[in-house]
Amino acid sequence: MKYFLWLSVCWLLPTGVFAQNLATFVNDETFGASELQRSVGVAVQSACGALNNFGLSQGLQNGGFDLPGAQGDLFARCNEMVQTAQTLQGATGRGRDLGIGVSGLLAVLQQVGGEEQATQGTLTTRVTNGQFSNIAGRLNAVRLGGASAAIGGRVAASGSYAYPDRAQPGYHQLSLDSRAMSGGAAAADMAGSRFGWFLEGSFNTGDRDQTVSEDGFDFDSSSVTAGIDYLFDSGVVGVSFGVDAYDADFVTNALVAGGSVEIDGISGSAFGALYRGNWYLDGIVSAGSLDTDSTRLAVYPSNNPACTPVPCPAQNDTLRGSTDGDFVAAGATIGYEVTQGKWDISPTLSLSYRNIDMDAYTETDPMGGGLTLSYAGQGFDSFRSIAGLAFTGNFSRSFGVLSPQFRVEWHHEFEDDPSRLVAKYAVEEQLADAGVVGAAGAGVFALSQCISCFVINGDKVDTNFGLIGFGLSAVLSQRIQLYGTYDALIGLNNLDSNAFSVGIRGQF
Repeated sequence: MKYFLWLSVCWLLPTGVFAQNLATFVNDETFGASELQRSVGVAVQSACGALNNFGLSQGLQNGGFDLPGAQGDLFARCNEMVQTAQTLQGATGRGRDLGIGVSGLLAVLQQVGGEEQATQGTLTTRVTNGQFSNIAGRLNAVRLGGASAAIGGRVAASGSYAYPDRAQPGYHQLSLDSRAMSGGAAAADMAGSRFGWFLEGSFNTGDRDQTVSEDGFDFDSSSVTAGIDYLFDSGVVGVSFGVDAYDADFVTNALVAGGSVEIDGISGSAFGALYRGNWYLDGIVSAGSLDTDSTRLAVYPSNNPACTPVPCPAQNDTLRGSTDGDFVAAGATIGYEVTQGKWDISPTLSLSYRNIDMDAYTETDPMGGGLTLSYAGQGFDSFRSIAGLAFTGNFSRSFGVLSPQFRVEWHHEFEDDPSRLVAKYAVEEQLADAGVVGAAGAGVFALSQCISCFVINGDKVDTNFGLIGFGLSAVLSQRIQLYGTYDALIGLNNLDSNAFSVGIRGQF
């Protein structure tokens, strides 16, 4: 029996006998492992050793293979990867080799590495930016007054209170063509309550290309904002409430089996603006919460039907995760306006800050497998300067005023470090509860106090990029304004984004 046990240990956990193992495989540059694949490979090797030793310490004859539930499943999976790596490094007699080659094993490590979560920074930042951009545009629209279009697809004011002290023509009238329009729009614009309401909806769609660090995905998002404001002699103040929904589906390729992320957000905002001659200053503060649900697929083949003592089947696991978060955002814009003929020209300079915190969480597997991961909490910061230039025209028609608009922006991001997420195999927390030395319990993700922890690094954040926007606003009678816009991001690495907005604004 002692001889059999010794032989079983040498066969099941060859790391103590052979120099070749999964860790040496991923760190051998000739095999071409990525940074993530190297990190996951070392973590899997460590988890495999810890599980086998734990099984033996419990008196189990076949070590890790005899562990129950997710523990035994994770050992079986990691043992397959270890023995596949040994075969690819020249070892013989590896009975649990998956038979999938170098590229196949690297793809397996990618599948079990949870790299999809590196995209959370991108996704959550875009979600929180939705409402913030809505209100920023709302302020710009108020600034332009009843005769001008909405900036960036945001509903404009249709009241004379936006600019009671402006000397330039066109800011108190509904048209630069005619100082006194016939019809109801002009009269309606000069009277009524200083309280206004607005409602807008936007839709954003795009895609992100696959990179070494982050998966590619297609995304769609929708945003709805409702608010009220008060126009006084030198500016405006207001509050709003908004909801956002974001869906991203990961592309399917040799390294990614698919999956998805859904993020829902709710937020409240307070905003205000001051006008002094041709100068103006806007400010916004927003806060909200996020709810994230993810589906990760771990899919890889096996070309070995004769694995013992337990099978080596192909894997097709669906792993689900859910977490919450919150965010705060603030921004300010200073600008100057001039009128040239029928056009308003406005150069601007803005600063914006955003902080997002996401809670730690652990995936679940409905089938009870061992490939689930636990993820540390994440924090994302953005501090950005935005230089902009907008051109807004004003053209009188019998039904009201049409205001086409064109704008360009250049964004510079100061917080451009890649995201960094620490993960570990969830089974390790069970080992910690059982008293295994070195195992990290729930909520512990320090690399120096963990067996299977590894780091998932995202791509470097784009430092500079631009935006081009087109819009059309119509100011109608009864102090009602309608608008529609299109915005496109330009100059981003690996990301395309297009946004469409429609809205309505009126007076109480």
